[in-house]
Amino acid sequence: MKRRTLLKTASAAALTAASGLSTAARADGHESGGSRPSYTAAVLRVPVLVPPTADALEDIRRRNTEAFVTAIETVMKSTPKPRVISCPVLMYTSARRAVSGVPMEVVAQDLVSKPLDQTIWKPVIDACRRHDCYVATSTQEKVPQLPGTYFHTGFIMGPEGLVLRSPKVQAPSAPRVSFIRDILDEYKAAFGPDSILPVAKTPLGNFACYVEGEAQVLEASRLLSSKGAEVILHTSLESDAVPWVSLKRAIAYQNHVYLLTGTTSRNLYTEADGSLRDDWAGGSSTICGPAGELLAEMGGRNEGFVTAEIDLAHLDDARKEFNRDTVPAWNLYTDLYETR
Repeated sequence: MKRRTLLKTASAAALTAASGLSTAARADGHESGGSRPSYTAAVLRVPVLVPPTADALEDIRRRNTEAFVTAIETVMKSTPKPRVISCPVLMYTSARRAVSGVPMEVVAQDLVSKPLDQTIWKPVIDACRRHDCYVATSTQEKVPQLPGTYFHTGFIMGPEGLVLRSPKVQAPSAPRVSFIRDILDEYKAAFGPDSILPVAKTPLGNFACYVEGEAQVLEASRLLSSKGAEVILHTSLESDAVPWVSLKRAIAYQNHVYLLTGTTSRNLYTEADGSLRDDWAGGSSTICGPAGELLAEMGGRNEGFVTAEIDLAHLDDARKEFNRDTVPAWNLYTDLYETR
């Protein structure tokens, strides 16, 4: 495990300087165990600026974008260069949008109508192309197929643009966030049944993504595993009220996946005098392995990133060793669920 520091102070200067199945274009991860790739992954634990008003949104989003891209560039100075980065939620607009007075219709982004490199995500897509890497975060999302509906959506970007998008299904969220559970039929009609907690095939393995407390719902992780997920990118903001490390190790073990969680370290508020006020988060950014190992962790008041090796041959070995203990007898549990 390697630890790096990205942002050492709470200053604005430091911050300015921090759908479905798809196939990616190429992979340069070195091979291990025959044809199965092995590569380095990173998880961020960094602060995000909160837009205090709708008028300040564009400036705050610009500064957060610059910090986001700087974080990626800093991660890429490590050796070997990570191929996958799991980032905290809402890197452009923060998880405190709802209490900052910025309306959802102003902040929400459309991920599906045009390529991401033609939108505000272009700087991150450009970084993915420079480094041939994949990056996960989340956004407040609006979709033209469902007018007036807003999601909190985790998504993965890569050299090819949008790899997958995965709105929250049921986990609690901010006011005006819609959940797929409440509009299930409409969502499936608009995007198809496979768009709910999708899995994307890439040269670095089968990727999935979910947001924050969705990891607390056991069925969400099991569904991703049953669809063939090998690496779950968990974009998060955490509190100490949840035993997150134990939970994430259990998810990784029971589903024999790599679980990469990036968490917000602090939300930063601009005061009237221009100074920044800290709102520290709990939890930690972690990388857990398919046998339940805690491979890397950064929590507390540490900021930056940590890395660990992703080895899909090791994942295969874990599944061979433990699957008989952890894979459900589907016919039994399907029938039991239907009786509820």
